[in-house]
Amino acid sequence: MSKFFKIALMIMLATACSKFDKRDDVSIVSDDTEKAAYKVELAQTDEEMRTGLMNREKLDANSGMLFNLGHLNVPTAMWMKDTKIPLDMLFIDKDGTIFWIYEKAEPESTKLIVAPFPAFAVLEINAGDVEKYGIKIGDTVKHEWFKAEPKTDEPQQTAVKENKEENAAVEEAAENTDEETDNVEENALTDEQENVSSEENQEVKNINLD
Repeated sequence: MSKFFKIALMIMLATACSKFDKRDDVSIVSDDTEKAAYKVELAQTDEEMRTGLMNREKLDANSGMLFNLGHLNVPTAMWMKDTKIPLDMLFIDKDGTIFWIYEKAEPESTKLIVAPFPAFAVLEINAGDVEKYGIKIGDTVKHEWFKAEPKTDEPQQTAVKENKEENAAVEEAAENTDEETDNVEENALTDEQENVSSEENQEVKNINLD
């Protein structure tokens, strides 16, 4: 085998491996339990998103294509024009949550598949995988595109705590005010009773003097 032929063969193999390595790992989980794992192609440019999986004769098992729609703020509509492979479509929010599923999209159909609201991404996989792996709305797609929303429990708990403390202070102040009012009323009643007693005593003295 000539040196030139060996080099050409190595280049061809490297190109093939490079194309394969461009596929990313994606997993679908529910409650931290993995349901399915995929090797997917990424559709990011306008051309890649327009072409999608068109004119493919087959899609390998546990393969698919992940469309990045995060820069678009329009209704998400997919179709199967020139697509020969039946597909399941997963519509995904920015945190990776699957919010809508369309199963067994018909090959070559020009029917628009419109999500209820704009999707951050769409994952196309072989038709039947949703049923096969038990994929449900609410499951999570794990990939670097999806970022978990920052937790706000701590600030909320702090605010609740502050509100409780503030309410407790207000209630305590109100109780103190009520106690002061009760004391004033009690003192006023005592003074009144003393005055009545003094008047009665004076009347008794006057009677005796008479």
